[in-house]
Amino acid sequence: MPPEPRAVRGRPRAFNEAEVLDQAIALFSAGGFAAVSIADLVAVTGLSAGSLYKAYRDKEGIFAGALDRYIAERDRRLGDIAAGAPGGRARITALLRLYAGLSQGEAGQRGCLVVSGITGLDQLGATAAVLRATLARRHAMLAALVAEGQRDGSIATTEPPEGVADLLLALLQGMRVVGKGGRFPEDGEGFVRRALRLLD
Repeated sequence: MPPEPRAVRGRPRAFNEAEVLDQAIALFSAGGFAAVSIADLVAVTGLSAGSLYKAYRDKEGIFAGALDRYIAERDRRLGDIAAGAPGGRARITALLRLYAGLSQGEAGQRGCLVVSGITGLDQLGATAAVLRATLARRHAMLAALVAEGQRDGSIATTEPPEGVADLLLALLQGMRVVGKGGRFPEDGEGFVRRALRLLD
């Protein structure tokens, strides 16, 4: 569950919160939690430091709001992609293709807010639990897809679904790390094809 909202109750917000959080997502994804200052957030959002503090209390409050928005959008996208593919292997293939696209070129170098947050867990308070819960939820989803594929015959491996999910989760998150460094291969389809051998 996400942490309690950090906004101060009873204060009307005279700004577009979705726009501000999207700007914060881009900034934190690129630089990481520790490297981003309130001055940086003021510069990209156009809000005063006082307005940011009133709305979110502190820097972690801004990060928490940005993370909630980012995770909600990503969960929706992952759910839509998985639901639109027939069978366990096809669903995992669709997820790998999504992550390949997100890891390539400029999109990859913009980074991933979850990965950015995980690398700075020791500097976070309650928000660290949100990141850990997100990884656990991703792992459970992948394990369920592997089990589905084993039942429908599209996945040949007899390894336990949880163990295969360990590998897939590490692969997916690692794709974003490599993409951040500009080293993800241009041949995304070839990468996905090779990655799917984990299921054979």
